[in-house]
Amino acid sequence: MTVDDFCLRLAKDCGVACGDHVLAAVSGGADSVALLEFLCAAREPMGLAVSCAHVEHGIRGEDSLADMDFVRRLCEERGVPFYAAQVDAPALAAQLHTGLEDAARRLRYAFLEETAERIGAVHIALAHHRQDQAETVLLHAARGCDVRGLCGMRARSGRLIRPLLGETREMLVQMLVKRGISWREDASNADPVYVRNVVRMEAMPALERACPGASGALARLALAAQRDEDYFSSQIAALQLHIQPLACGTALERAEIEPLHDALLGRVIAMALERAGIARSVRAVDAVMRLLRGGGEAVSLEGPALARLGARYLCLTREERPCDTPLAPLGDTDTPFGRFSVRAALPGERGDGVRMQTIPAHVLAGALVTARREGDMLTPFGMHTPKRLGRLMIDEGIERGLRGSLPVIRRGEEILWAVGVRCAEACRAKDGEEQMMITFHGFLPAAEAERGAGTR
Repeated sequence: MTVDDFCLRLAKDCGVACGDHVLAAVSGGADSVALLEFLCAAREPMGLAVSCAHVEHGIRGEDSLADMDFVRRLCEERGVPFYAAQVDAPALAAQLHTGLEDAARRLRYAFLEETAERIGAVHIALAHHRQDQAETVLLHAARGCDVRGLCGMRARSGRLIRPLLGETREMLVQMLVKRGISWREDASNADPVYVRNVVRMEAMPALERACPGASGALARLALAAQRDEDYFSSQIAALQLHIQPLACGTALERAEIEPLHDALLGRVIAMALERAGIARSVRAVDAVMRLLRGGGEAVSLEGPALARLGARYLCLTREERPCDTPLAPLGDTDTPFGRFSVRAALPGERGDGVRMQTIPAHVLAGALVTARREGDMLTPFGMHTPKRLGRLMIDEGIERGLRGSLPVIRRGEEILWAVGVRCAEACRAKDGEEQMMITFHGFLPAAEAERGAGTR
């Protein structure tokens, strides 16, 4: 690949414009050193500003420190600003109960993003090449991915760019050897404790022996899958579906999604699961699709999480309680349910009891916004006998999957207002009392929000 070819790839595939600032992630290995060489060569023809970031993960002791010194010297020789971080990946892995690879990756990408933001870099360049792409596709398939997983890595994803994705590692090494440029070898790349190393050292060579050119074929499969996913994404965007955010999940209207072909429906469900903070595995998507196509009322998902089907909505919720939030006595308060605005009420103003409600200022003092709690009781406005909040929600036709996502304003154990359901008798103002108007900006079941029956 010539420098002109590389510049064309930067512009066409990666969206890099002349004069942009690119931060290169350089570990010291052959791939990332070759990336830095190409970027330095592209500085003049494209007017690029090139910087380098290196992360020492605290895993390989002196060898790891030597890698960092090697990359620093490399940058000094080329006049490239160098930014480094020393992190403790083993400690994070222990804290999060995750693998060392995952912990190191989290720390590395966090530093790259923070550095790019701090120095004003538009792009973060990564050195992934064709074999990396093939390994990624094979790993995703082996773990049971959907077509989205077969997309592998893209040449551009957000500010991350991969200009070497179409090149082989052999080509990159040959370029360095030809120019007399050295690099560092990471001994951990041969450690079979890491799954990707097993794929690289055993699975891919075996596949190449059985099917010569397999790496290239898998990389081409990724490109084909990316084209298909881009098309389906455009079709989903054109549908303008209402995927409603809930306090701990999302809700979709059945009337919008039930007519969809399964190819689109599966992708919509995957997107909704992702927005809900629920693992969007193939198993989860299939379980939700079976539920929607007539497989029952609810199904448990990993997380733990739950998919529940109601008369109007499909609700995907994490099984956790939203945190309680103190309600500001004046102004805006952001909560897991949505935003609340509090202002002084105008003379004679009452609200509708659904999305807007007046409450005396002294009653509102110290109020919290919470989720419904087991055993909650509310004395409805105009009544003197407390009612179970769950029963009131049922009477109002609020589907079971949505009941935990409706906010409740309470002071101590007393409920002042179950938003979208009822306000309490405690909201009744006496003559001369200062009244505050509370407005909820968030999702409420449409039938309730449209009713606007006045203070009840």
